[in-house]
Amino acid sequence: MSLREGTGETTGPGALAGVLRDFRYAVRTLAKSRGFAGVAIFTLALGISASTALFSVIHNVLMQPFPYRDSQRLMAIMIHDSERGEPGGRAGFPGPEFLDYAEQSHVFDGVIGSANRDVLYTTGDGTERFEGLLVTPGTFEFFDMPALLGRVMQPADYEPGAPPVFVLRHKTWISRFSGDPGVLNRQYVLNGTSRTLIGVMPPRFAWGDADLWIPEKPNRAEAGGTPFRDYWFLLGHLRPGVTIRQAEADLEVVGHRLATVYPKDYPKNFKVQVQSLADLVVGRFRTTLFIVLAAVGLLLLIGCGNVANLLLARATAREKEFAIRAALGASRWRLVRQLLVESLLLALGGAALGTLMAWAGLKALIAVIPPRIIPAEAVIRLNGTVLLFTLAVAVLTAVVFGLVPALQVSRRDLIDPLRDSGKGTSGGFRHGRLRDAVVVLEVALSLALLVGAGLLMRSFVALRETDLGLSPDHVLVARLPLPRDRYKTAEQLAGFYRPLLARLKALPGVVEATETSTLPPYGGIRSEVEVAGKTDPEKWNAVVQLCSEGYFSVVRIAFLEGRTFNEAEVSDARKVAVVNQTFARKYLGKLSPLGQRIRLAELANFPDKVEDPWFEVIGVVKDAKNQGLQDPPLPEAWVPYTVTGSGERGILVRTTNDPMLTLNALRREIWATDRNVALTLTGSLEGFISEFSYAGPRFAFLMMAIFATIGLALVTLGVYSVISYTASRQTHEIGIRMALGARRADVLKLVIRMGARLVVLGLAIGLVVSVALSRIIASQLWGVSPYDPVTLASVATVLLLTGLVACWVPARRATRVDPLVALRYE
Repeated sequence: MSLREGTGETTGPGALAGVLRDFRYAVRTLAKSRGFAGVAIFTLALGISASTALFSVIHNVLMQPFPYRDSQRLMAIMIHDSERGEPGGRAGFPGPEFLDYAEQSHVFDGVIGSANRDVLYTTGDGTERFEGLLVTPGTFEFFDMPALLGRVMQPADYEPGAPPVFVLRHKTWISRFSGDPGVLNRQYVLNGTSRTLIGVMPPRFAWGDADLWIPEKPNRAEAGGTPFRDYWFLLGHLRPGVTIRQAEADLEVVGHRLATVYPKDYPKNFKVQVQSLADLVVGRFRTTLFIVLAAVGLLLLIGCGNVANLLLARATAREKEFAIRAALGASRWRLVRQLLVESLLLALGGAALGTLMAWAGLKALIAVIPPRIIPAEAVIRLNGTVLLFTLAVAVLTAVVFGLVPALQVSRRDLIDPLRDSGKGTSGGFRHGRLRDAVVVLEVALSLALLVGAGLLMRSFVALRETDLGLSPDHVLVARLPLPRDRYKTAEQLAGFYRPLLARLKALPGVVEATETSTLPPYGGIRSEVEVAGKTDPEKWNAVVQLCSEGYFSVVRIAFLEGRTFNEAEVSDARKVAVVNQTFARKYLGKLSPLGQRIRLAELANFPDKVEDPWFEVIGVVKDAKNQGLQDPPLPEAWVPYTVTGSGERGILVRTTNDPMLTLNALRREIWATDRNVALTLTGSLEGFISEFSYAGPRFAFLMMAIFATIGLALVTLGVYSVISYTASRQTHEIGIRMALGARRADVLKLVIRMGARLVVLGLAIGLVVSVALSRIIASQLWGVSPYDPVTLASVATVLLLTGLVACWVPARRATRVDPLVALRYE
């Protein structure tokens, strides 16, 4: 090293040349301390990789999920029931109401609509189902995305009498048609209509998560008042300068005007809400992502604290070097700059390694993100914006962990080290307050992470242990979208399901099979309820299920009174009903519910309506969850599925073994009954419950647990390194104590007490911080308080024991010091 490099002062090329010399010197210095540099870079890489991976998800899911033009201003409208404490609301509108909103609102410069439609495509092997989407004129112009192959729909394609056409999704083109360009301009029979495939969209066009798009014009002649009409989802593009609040004010006026036209579709007290497309799709997962990102921020701070302590320890060991450079004329700013350059190199090294780790770990992260809660158009990957974020994080971390140690060194009296006797007494047990403060901060941050992970774990366990009131194990599920033109009436529907159920019950390994109108435990058909001989000023409502006689045996809901309907009652479509406990308690009074008559009003509004929908109660069952796992059951009634041919239907099959092993046999029996019927939503009932109810909480808990574990490991390393370093600097002092008669146990207590004091102080601060931060994750918890004392006590105990072990190891090493050697320690 030259004299000029040693002092750090330059006279020729200027400041830039000086910085370049600093970099060269820092590289050589760090190369001589490979162990220190490796530990520091890896520690930083852990935090940077986690933050990079999480930012990749947030950027691609929340900030730029859609490839569409000006996608941030794409808005949906919902009719929110103000009296119900639930978020969201009705986002679908019958054709006339959709047209009213499109024509009467003044805040959109473009409006399109879409409606889901099962599309059945018959092949040589059977019938396949596509996820179809009816789209209104101008849809593809609205998104400003041309077709990859062929063309998109033109205005003429939407007109009555136009040749039937459709456009295919790229993903479906690859998976169903092997990417064959020859499929263009061919005709395919979809729902009994021969349609020409005119275009294939680019890979990221996935509007409505549909497989294909069919042109359709809403009209004012659509039948109203039924639950099975087409409901159009309205998407508008906000005019320039219009805010969401202004849009809501304008649409509120339109909504209250339309409430007088369509009174059945509007609650007594409602608000028209405007929500961005990204918010509508992502929903509560947005909060989960930001909570996990905050956890990553805490982890990054813990990593910075560890590296800061390493730098403080290293700077202390280099005091003579800095003293010599200061004596030769180096200014304090020059020394600070040198240390900051070294910090920046470490941070850039951590960023480089962290980016590689993030790239490798991103696929694993994507794999555990719950399905169906991120936009289908989103592509999660590292990109330029994410890499710029990583670089910014690297620079910020360099300042965070490098500036304080650099200033600490520059402010010290650098003349003392030149006179230092070298006996290892520098600092003593009374110094190193900055290092101690960093350890306390690390412990506090780690406690906050662990408390968050503990609360989410307890919440997840509570959710898993929720009594469903039914048994989802060994149950196979399949939704059967029947051809609408052939299955309109109750007789037609029974003509399909009656022989199918008989075939299924005869299969080996099948215990029981049933028709169902809804997947339990996720709701049913909402209906107003009347009870003969009873009146109430409030409207009574219930959930209605259409099922066969085997339903309760399949899902194993226990009877409290009465019985289920028998095969003859189902075949004859008799008006009998089974109700749950809540229904009996709220609506049927203290008298025996058996024999009482109830009216399920919604059944009279079906296309294949039930005339005079009064039913006799013949049984009462225990409550089972019917609006998800976290909410109490609603009043519920089950009636024979043969009373109407309307509504979506499916199959539940209880098996003796893995239900998925029965899927192929189920498919064969369905196609043997009618080859024009397709299967969709197939899987086990346990699998669906796991996907719909457990996946989100499991993701939050898993991410927090991983980051909390890494944070705990870093804190343990931080406590160990500080105590170990401090004890090693006191070797001479320890030797004197032992020479004067101190026992090994006294030395052990001394060192452990020093570390335990830091850990306990960090725990005290961390508990206060954790209680304050717990409010943030309260919305993610179920069945556990955000201030749960069991979690707080357990986490504090774990962290205390871990910290004591981290103190015990260097303390035990200190007790093995030979006093004679220690007294000669340099």
